[in-house]
Amino acid sequence: MNPIARYLELRERIDAESARLTAVHGANITCREGCTGCCVNFTVFPVEFFAILREMERDGLKPHETPFDTAATCGFLHEGLCRIYRYRPIICRTHGLPILFLDDTGGTLKWEVSFCELNFTGDGPVEFTDETLLDIEALNTELYLINREFVASLHEKKYHENSRIPLQELCKKPEER
Repeated sequence: MNPIARYLELRERIDAESARLTAVHGANITCREGCTGCCVNFTVFPVEFFAILREMERDGLKPHETPFDTAATCGFLHEGLCRIYRYRPIICRTHGLPILFLDDTGGTLKWEVSFCELNFTGDGPVEFTDETLLDIEALNTELYLINREFVASLHEKKYHENSRIPLQELCKKPEER
């Protein structure tokens, strides 16, 4: 399977797992249409950038005609909705959910749980298990490996396996990318 197809398959699995976790946590997940607290301008790996670009073009869209508001926290937001929601990157698909990550601050590695501050605001502590968390470290590792393969497959060596592309580059004309 080529790297773009592997990326899309990973994204489908993440969507399914995100839907499962949203159902498991029910009312504790307040993320809904119009909630933009996690939306910011950021960068993505080349495999993710080019997968999004190809999907948009396949659907007859011209990404370079997509409005982008440079003054907004995320330039793809318009009246609280994402202009590229269907194509959004993995990070956007996992925001708000309880994730398990490896914290390397303070000189010691330790597993931590993170989630949007608007979620899990009820009384009492919340207990998380392997079944109720998204292991973001495993997903990020898989994404990194897919990206490494993608970058190695490119004829022009414009990108390195650690390269990041601002998502707003989607809005540039093809000859400017």
